[in-house]
Amino acid sequence: MIHKTEQEAIDAFTKQAGDSYIDFDGQNCNDYLDDDAEECGGWQIGNRRCDCGNRRVSIDTDGDEKTGFVAYAAAY
Repeated sequence: MIHKTEQEAIDAFTKQAGDSYIDFDGQNCNDYLDDDAEECGGWQIGNRRCDCGNRRVSIDTDGDEKTGFVAYAAAY
């Protein structure tokens, strides 16, 4: 969904995600682990790292005032 401001996009994203684990851009946590390793559960808003601890994650926004903003979770 497109929002007028970055903050509106972040607020809507946060509300929609709630306190559950969500997928994020760059979720390649198991790329360097043993094939038998359990898959990462995702990221929970408020945490600095994903469920398995391999990636740092935050909320990013994309867009501008003309086209609107969207928020999403991304590893950095």
